Amino acid sequence: MRPRSGRVTSDWRLPALLAVITFSAACSAPEASHTSDASASAVTSRNEDSARAAFSDAAVRSLLDTHLHELRGHLTIKIRNPNLDDESPLADQDVVHESAPGPHTYLGVLNADVSVLRSLLGDQVPMTIAGERVFLGEPAVAIDGHRHGDALYVAVKPFARPYGAYVRITCTFANCGAIWTSDILSYMRSIGFTGAPGVLEAHAEGLLEGLDVRAIRPGG
Repeated sequence: MRPRSGRVTSDWRLPALLAVITFSAACSAPEASHTSDASASAVTSRNEDSARAAFSDAAVRSLLDTHLHELRGHLTIKIRNPNLDDESPLADQDVVHESAPGPHTYLGVLNADVSVLRSLLGDQVPMTIAGERVFLGEPAVAIDGHRHGDALYVAVKPFARPYGAYVRITCTFANCGAIWTSDILSYMRSIGFTGAPGVLEAHAEGLLEGLDVRAIRPGG
């Protein structure tokens, strides 16, 4: 006897319906996961775009010349901390430039007014100027400069070296510098602050001899 058509219909539709539900669930799960991943990616992208925009804005604000890409800079000199209640042995003193543009980067190198640097570091090192070239020390080193009006600007780091001074370059755009004079380097050594970055880097550049860096604790 043939089964009733109603029973046959019921038997084949139920597995088919279950198959459709299973297939639909399998398809919707990856889609939901994809949507979640896309949302997370969009948030990350917005954060990265925000960071890029902030970086770009900072660069634009620092620009002096859009052709040479000169960036405004900041120059300080390390001095003994006048605040005896402060645990730091050193303080930063701004190197003031009376006329614009002041410290800035030129072709990626921090520059300052040669007359300001000379006044700051002293005249004990022989110096002559020929055009835009500075001859410093004996035997002389040559440092090429560039002018802003009547002021001659030179790279701070090579200018300070004949004085036995180290210039530590910092900031995101490498447009900040701190001058560590030979007196300050000796002072830091005498009080045992030989782990300071400026001291270690000055030693690495040969400006401070006889320092046993293996015996210095990190940050010590």
